[in-house]
Amino acid sequence: MTLETDVPMTTRDGVVLRADIHRPDDTERHPALLVRLPYDKSSPYTSVYLDQRIAVSRGYVVVVQDVRGRGASDGEWVPWKHETEDGFDAVAWVAGQDFCDGRVAMYGGSYFGNTQWRAAASGAPGLRAIAPGMTWSDPLDGPLRRGGVPEHGLNVVWSLSTGMSELMRRGKAAEAMEAVRRIDELARGGYASYPAGRIPWLEELDVPDIGLRRADADPKTMAELDVVSVIDDIRIPALHVGGWYDVFLQGTLDNFTRQRELGVASHLVVGPWTHGTDFGSQNGDVNFGLAGGGQSMGLTSSLTAEHLDFFDAVLDDRPLDRAPVRLFVMGRDEWRDEESWPLARAVTTRLELGAAERAVLRGPGRSSADEDADSPSPAVAALTFEASEPVQTVGGNIAMHEKFPWGAWDQRDVECRDDVLVFTTDPLDEPLEITGRVRAHLRVRPGAAVSDWVVRVCDVRPDGKSINLVDGVRRVESADGQADAAGERTVTVDLWSTSIELAAGHRLRVHVAHSNFPRWGLSQEDGSFVSDVLLGAGDSWIELPVIPPTV
Repeated sequence: MTLETDVPMTTRDGVVLRADIHRPDDTERHPALLVRLPYDKSSPYTSVYLDQRIAVSRGYVVVVQDVRGRGASDGEWVPWKHETEDGFDAVAWVAGQDFCDGRVAMYGGSYFGNTQWRAAASGAPGLRAIAPGMTWSDPLDGPLRRGGVPEHGLNVVWSLSTGMSELMRRGKAAEAMEAVRRIDELARGGYASYPAGRIPWLEELDVPDIGLRRADADPKTMAELDVVSVIDDIRIPALHVGGWYDVFLQGTLDNFTRQRELGVASHLVVGPWTHGTDFGSQNGDVNFGLAGGGQSMGLTSSLTAEHLDFFDAVLDDRPLDRAPVRLFVMGRDEWRDEESWPLARAVTTRLELGAAERAVLRGPGRSSADEDADSPSPAVAALTFEASEPVQTVGGNIAMHEKFPWGAWDQRDVECRDDVLVFTTDPLDEPLEITGRVRAHLRVRPGAAVSDWVVRVCDVRPDGKSINLVDGVRRVESADGQADAAGERTVTVDLWSTSIELAAGHRLRVHVAHSNFPRWGLSQEDGSFVSDVLLGAGDSWIELPVIPPTV
């Protein structure tokens, strides 16, 4: 392998971008794999999804480019703004180099998953395949907001981190050190010092955030990182890589689903992973076994192999010889191939929330959580909110300061709080597989003009550990006209998707709260209120996609 560093490329508007080029030590032309990222082309991020040495050994050239205004590249750093045009220019430049045979593919995750979608949307003629890992579809359902609520935890840590390097680039060492101090403060309650969705200190220094401030000021800027509005015009096959605890999981699934609906021969791999960079088998409090690691994948594959096998097939104009979907089923801790997502055999099953902290599973056609309950408790539960003491974030599909670890964690400390409603089933008599999208439907009387509704589903193990599976949030404004004459309304909360088999003896548990901070910004910065959650027959329930047992 040979390595060339800081190789320049000039964009259509005269800005020089620089790349490192890893290629076989010969004079032949090869297909090229392009990575475009804002985190420094020499960082470990570039090889997380695909080992460049193995790619070169299989006959690929790997080109890793700093995006405009980052790393060794010139220009002004404005997140997302130039990635469509620069992506087109970069693909065209790589395709025209004497080391390339004209065929280009792209790979990488998160921000540099989105640079792939932008290059694909540009119509770059040499681009034949992409592999966007852990990348959203709608910016309002992932990087900027979720359910109408700012992704406060992600926005603050990402913006301060990239702002730190931006300030160093501008020669403002003292300000960069202040960014370091502020990042460290996040571990000691610093998130609470920032208004939801804003970092005034960075605004004063004219340093960009993740894009939320720009989107609030000018919604048209969301088109710069949007996938859902352009995907129908993209016919380039994609390998979608996701994690059940990734902050952009549902967008990955939605992008794959839409491409398959359009007839694009795309593939999907989802493991038991977070948005972290190790793809290991240990996720929070849970170890998913050797098979769960991205470098082993059941001893039959690896993330690098998944990428290269996909690229080999697409660039050779042949189908990939395996099912389109490869899922890791947690609990079973096994990989399973499927023909589609969502699974056609999933049966919608109700998990109904009843009085006396009780939850009951109901199959199709059955309802009434309390039809066999003897509790005299009223079918209404009071849910409180106190802005000065919000429910704290513990794990989940997050990407925040390391003080708030990502993934699957025991939730028993959360469940002890007075401002969290908890509902639990009896122990399961037999295994239960849940694979697909989960939604909550709550019948409520909100206690404030603006309220957030957070719902979480957990797997309660025989040892008492309550491990979070999925969660979501929905902001409700009373002035939207959705309430009836009694002030009641149904709030639907999208909890995204999972795949897990719960063994016999396990239980399902549901949390309902008004906050999950600092992940999501608060509905109000001060004050308190009390809402009602209705728990009568069919009032409040969780929609579960249950997979029938194999006969």
